[in-house]
Amino acid sequence: MNMKDIENNEVESKVDAIHECEHCKAAAEARNKQQEKKNCELCHEESQITESCCNLAPSIQSNEVNRALKPSECGCCHTPPPKMEAGKEKRQLVVKIVILALSLFSLVLGYFNWHEIGFMAFYYVNPSWVAVFLCGVPIFRAALNALSRKKVTAAALISIAILASITLEFLSLITNQHSDHSHSYIFAAGEVAFLMAIGGIIEAATVRKTRSGIARLIGLIPKEAYVKTSYGLEKRALENIAIGDIVVAKAGEMIAVDGIIVGGASSVDQSSVTGEYLPIDRAAGDAVYGGTFNQSGVLEIKVTKLLKDMTVAKMAELVEEAEGKKAPISRVADRWASYIVPLAIILSVIVGLLAVYAFRTSANIALIRAVTVLVVFCPCALALATPTAIAAGIGNAARNGVLIKSGQSLEALSHVDTICFDKTGTLTTGEIKLSDIAVADGVDKQEFVRLLAGVEAYSEHPIARAAVKYAGEVKLPVPTDTLTLQGIGIEAKIEDKNIKIYNYDYAIKRGYGNILLQTFAIDEMKEGKTVIAGIIDEKFVAAVSFSDTLRDNAKVIVSDITKKGYNTIMLTGDNEASAKFIGEQSGISNIRHSLLPADKQMIITELQTAGNKVCMLGDGINDAPSLKLSDCGIAMGALGNDMALDTADMAILNSDIAKVRDTLILSKRVLKTIKRNIVIAMSINFVAVTLSLFGILTPVTGAVVHNFTSILVVLSSALLLKNKRIQ
Repeated sequence: MNMKDIENNEVESKVDAIHECEHCKAAAEARNKQQEKKNCELCHEESQITESCCNLAPSIQSNEVNRALKPSECGCCHTPPPKMEAGKEKRQLVVKIVILALSLFSLVLGYFNWHEIGFMAFYYVNPSWVAVFLCGVPIFRAALNALSRKKVTAAALISIAILASITLEFLSLITNQHSDHSHSYIFAAGEVAFLMAIGGIIEAATVRKTRSGIARLIGLIPKEAYVKTSYGLEKRALENIAIGDIVVAKAGEMIAVDGIIVGGASSVDQSSVTGEYLPIDRAAGDAVYGGTFNQSGVLEIKVTKLLKDMTVAKMAELVEEAEGKKAPISRVADRWASYIVPLAIILSVIVGLLAVYAFRTSANIALIRAVTVLVVFCPCALALATPTAIAAGIGNAARNGVLIKSGQSLEALSHVDTICFDKTGTLTTGEIKLSDIAVADGVDKQEFVRLLAGVEAYSEHPIARAAVKYAGEVKLPVPTDTLTLQGIGIEAKIEDKNIKIYNYDYAIKRGYGNILLQTFAIDEMKEGKTVIAGIIDEKFVAAVSFSDTLRDNAKVIVSDITKKGYNTIMLTGDNEASAKFIGEQSGISNIRHSLLPADKQMIITELQTAGNKVCMLGDGINDAPSLKLSDCGIAMGALGNDMALDTADMAILNSDIAKVRDTLILSKRVLKTIKRNIVIAMSINFVAVTLSLFGILTPVTGAVVHNFTSILVVLSSALLLKNKRIQ
């Protein structure tokens, strides 16, 4: 398909869009919204006890992990609720504080034993009822919502515990027996509800700490910018800024858009996005990104991306999505949590029976111990064990310029044992320069450079960019019938000449030969340079060498990774001499060279078949198939590269290879934290059940233990954030 066909298709699409029936469009949108609402109603389970989840009534009790981790979305279907205004959010916080204050005041009054004091009004109606209603009703509502969907949740266990305490209170009033309990059972019910409510708020605040890196990233998305117009500077919301507008960024201000500098020069701090600590000098022609900071000078930036497509916005979106993509280990925790609710009910009955028949206690005391089991054995801490650690790990990585797209990829990285490195742009700087050119007898070197640059002008390959840069200000011809051969080169037609630019080894295999050019190529490759062959009308007319340099810290990083027990392999399309030269410098002995993309995939498949877990590290463009096939693919230098962000499981936004090592270490820390969290949650639960059996814990102290366990698990996850840089 040629350019004219593409343009005609675009015009036809636009015409179709213009003539599309507006009524039909409106009807379709209405049907979609109705279906979304229906889907949301069908999928809600744990999220029923969440605050403002898909317009559900707010609840003070917020122990469920989905609500805590996703304050802006439905925890199960990820449908965002209507945006809450800052003022409304503050008012809700004030309401919660008032409710807790009133509940606490009622509990203080209810603490006294009104049965003995003889105050008639409080004898039958204990003040603690206020706490039961204010803090308990949201819990009951959440339990009923879940039960209506045939789901028994932690809220159901707490509701049963509160109802059991209320039942004990009524029994004590009917039988006039109060000796087994020093205070009103309503006081116990109110205190359990109050502790669960305040524990939920503290827990949610602690969970937000584990998401701090993610929240910071989302906060980088700019809201407004100054646009240069014929009337001066006009302040506009970013959603009203179009591609091609000129945005002005003053010194000390955040750069609000992705674009190209068309005026001015400055030093730009990209640490907020890439984790780099040294500012980078930027001038006319350089790309800049929204969410970074202009340190000095005034920049005029031509907008190249809309708000939704900006790098920082895409990062924030992908990181938010990553939290919803569970790691395999989280499914184990979820399965355990689903068993714990019915197990807690069974244990509660067993403890109650043991208290009566083994320990010879009264029915009231047995019921209290059974209720305590329900409180302490809630699976909230276990449910928080995995997602809080994943959120902390992803947030820490995002803060340091590493985008991790799912919990699954983070866990997969923790299990890899083999690291496959691409060469160009990964182990080397990727800043390739045209080093030298040798031409056949009778060939004009400048003319060949013009044709070479013309063929390569529309390619993003590093070698192509180096060739175009070498040509300088020469007016380039426009190629036709261009054909890109992945891993081989490019073919095109210019001014009735058939031009082929192949990698040197492929050209030799195809039978193109010239002694002079072959001697030049061999000498250049001995120095680690990459050589391409220029073929015009089936004649080998030129050999061009390109040089690249090893990254300064590549050898140290490869050595560190090897010492940690990883097997390191280089997979490159370059020739043997060039590959071995870089391999020796970087410390990689296992080198596979002259590979096409399909060859790299085959090698990765062979490694996986042999039982290895493979991580592929590449540039996210030529290595896209290998990044997808590997157990975990990491793209280097992905800032502004949408393909890298979309293809790999992880993306290092700048080109700091040290972050590969750091992320490997982080992945193991996250997995270790998840296992520690599960052990903490399960151990405390079983100890608490034992203490409940012997009457050492009561429903009130059990509620304290329950909330303490949940908060302890979240704090354990928050340790992943203790250092600013990934360790």
